[in-house]
Amino acid sequence: MNTRFAKFVRFALTLWLVAALLVACQPIQLNVPAAAQPAVAPAAVAPPVITESAVIDGVGPSTASDPAQAKAEDEFLAVALAKEQAYYNGDFDGTISYYTDDAVSVWPEVPEVVGRAAMGEGLKPYMEANHILGTLTVKRIWVLGNYATRQAEWQEIVTPKDGGEAEYHIGRCILNWEKIDGEWKVTSEYINYLTPPTKIQ
Repeated sequence: MNTRFAKFVRFALTLWLVAALLVACQPIQLNVPAAAQPAVAPAAVAPPVITESAVIDGVGPSTASDPAQAKAEDEFLAVALAKEQAYYNGDFDGTISYYTDDAVSVWPEVPEVVGRAAMGEGLKPYMEANHILGTLTVKRIWVLGNYATRQAEWQEIVTPKDGGEAEYHIGRCILNWEKIDGEWKVTSEYINYLTPPTKIQ
């Protein structure tokens, strides 16, 4: 009886030691309640002083070795810059004319807008209601036959004309283009804010 009891005790102790070792080998996990976790504040972005809108050619003349390709890239870049200049000039008709009838516009956290007419319904009142000072820099372009893409970075101070608070916007955008009947037109655009629009005090 004593021998069986001793074996049982040794077996129970062995199981306990194995269990203790297994627990000790597990990684430590701190279950801190979400409310107790420190919030990570986004980095503060100081709005720049923009006194005049500017569209900047950050690409420069084409360096393509093929003369035909170089010409195509330079011609496309000129059109891409002109479109942005029309926007900053407050020229709604000129701006919207660069889009195809079925162009697609994608912005963060809102449904995509399909069609030049639908895009105009939102863009025209926005341009009419706000004074927009901005700087847009075209960073890269790609041209392949009748198709092209351009990437840009922008920052804007948007001030409501009715006296509301101004906002600072900063972001990046990619526009896809197609040459249709000899004219470059935007077929789709993808806009992304680097930080959410912020009020300027």
